[in-house]
Amino acid sequence: MKRLCGVAGLMALLLCAPAAAESMMPAGPSPEAGFAGVWRVIAAKTAPWAKPRALTKADAPLIDYAVEFADAVVKGPPPLSCAAAKYSSGAVDWREAFGGKLGAGKDLTLAKQAHLDDSTSTTFRVICGATVRDFHVDDESDLVMAEGDVLYTLRRPSGMDPQQFTAGFSGPSFDCAQAKTTADRLICGDAALSKADKQLGEAYAALKKSESAESFATAQKTQRAWLAFTIKSCGADAPMAEAEGDKIRIVECLNTEYGDRASMLGDLTIENAGALVLEPRMRFHTRAKPSAEESDAYPWMSGGPQADAFNAFVAKTLALDHWRTDEKGFFPFGDDAGEMRLSARRTYSVGRFDDHVVSFQISTDDFTGGNHDAINQSAYTWDLTKQRPVTLDDVFAKGKAWKAAAIAYCKKDLHKQFQERDAPDLDDAEIAATVANAGSWLWGADKANVVFFVDLIGGTPGGEFDVEIPLETLAPYMTADSPVR
Repeated sequence: MKRLCGVAGLMALLLCAPAAAESMMPAGPSPEAGFAGVWRVIAAKTAPWAKPRALTKADAPLIDYAVEFADAVVKGPPPLSCAAAKYSSGAVDWREAFGGKLGAGKDLTLAKQAHLDDSTSTTFRVICGATVRDFHVDDESDLVMAEGDVLYTLRRPSGMDPQQFTAGFSGPSFDCAQAKTTADRLICGDAALSKADKQLGEAYAALKKSESAESFATAQKTQRAWLAFTIKSCGADAPMAEAEGDKIRIVECLNTEYGDRASMLGDLTIENAGALVLEPRMRFHTRAKPSAEESDAYPWMSGGPQADAFNAFVAKTLALDHWRTDEKGFFPFGDDAGEMRLSARRTYSVGRFDDHVVSFQISTDDFTGGNHDAINQSAYTWDLTKQRPVTLDDVFAKGKAWKAAAIAYCKKDLHKQFQERDAPDLDDAEIAATVANAGSWLWGADKANVVFFVDLIGGTPGGEFDVEIPLETLAPYMTADSPVR
C-alpha cells in the first residue's frame, strides 16, 4: 500500500507540501526518527538509467548487509559507513533524484522503474565529508539508493525485534543478488526469515561435512523433498502476491517451517565409539489427501560387525519398511482435514554410545488435525556385545529393591520440579509405572535419565520432565555384569 506522505518522523508540512527541485532541512548530527536505526539491504538491480544486466554478488556487494544510522555515525559496510556523519531530510523532485539521472527520461518512466512515481519523494541525506548520499522513500515505504549504476533497496527488519539486529551481514544462506523466485525474494526481504534460512543452511552444511557419503545422501534427498513441499504448501511457488497480507502469511509459514527444520537438523549429531560410527539417516514422505508431510531421522551404525544387528533392530523397531502416515486411522479427520497442514515428525537423541551399549531416545511430534497434537518419547538401549536390547532385568539385580529406591528418588525430584510450576505432584502409581518401563530410561556415561511425559499438570499442558539419577546412586542395586555400569 502506498504511503502518501513518506516515513513517520518528518513533519507533515515537509512530507506533504509541494516542493521545487529540492527542499532539504539544514544538516545536523542526528538522523530523523523515521530514518534512525537499522535498515537491511534486501535487493539490488541495475539502475533504470543503465543498460540492464544480471547482477552478481561482485556487482552488488552491499546486498544482505544491515546498516545503522545513529548520531554522528553510520555503521555498516564501506562505502556506507561514516565516522563523522551529518544528516538532512526533505523532499526531492524526481528529476533531481540520484543526481538528476532520472531526468534523462523526460517523464516518469525511469522514476517508476525506481518505484518513485510522485512529483517529489521524501529523502534522507547522509553527508560524510565531501560525499553526499541520498536515500529516497519509494512507493513501498522502503528506501532506495544508488551506488554507481546499481540501485539498492533497504527495508526495516521485520518479523522479530529490530533491536536484535546490528550493522553487519544479515542475509540468508544464498546470494540475494541472484534471488529470482518468490520464495528467495521473500526470504531476502524478511530479517527473521533470512536468519532462519542461514541457520538452516549452516545446520545442513555441518551434516554434509561430518556425515559419511552414504548417510548424507539420505539427508540431501530428504532436504530437497522437504524444501519443495514446504515452498509449495506455504504458497511460495506462485508469482509474488500483490497484497501485503498474503506476503506476510507466506513469510510466517516459511519462517515457522525453516526455524523448525533448522532446529531439527542442528540437534542431529555424529557419535563415535572406536571404529564404530553412529550417524543420522533421513527420510521424507508426503500425502496428497489429506495434505501431510512425514519427516524421519533415525540412528544408523557403521564401522564394525556390531553394526548389522543394531541397524536391523532399528529398522524393525521403527518400522522403516512403511510410513506412519499410511497407517489406517492415523489421521482422525481423514479427507475432511480441509486446509490444515498435517505432519508426522520423528527424530532422536543419543544418551550414550561406547564399546558396550547404545542408548538413544526416539521422539515423535504428530499433528493429525484439530487439537490432535501428539508428542511422545521412548528410549532404547542396545547391548553391542550380546547384540540384543537391554532390559531392566539386565541392569538391576533381583531382590535389591531398586524400584523402591528409584521411585523415591524420582518422587523427590519431581516434587521440586512441579513445585516450581505451582502444580500438584504426580500420582505414585504414575511414577511407579514410568520407573518400571525400560522405555523411560535413557542411559548416560555417569547418570541415568528417567523421562516422564505428562499430558496435563493440574489442568494445564504438561510436557517432558527428566529426572537425572547418578549411576553411583544406582550402582548398589545393579547386577555384577550390568551393561550400563
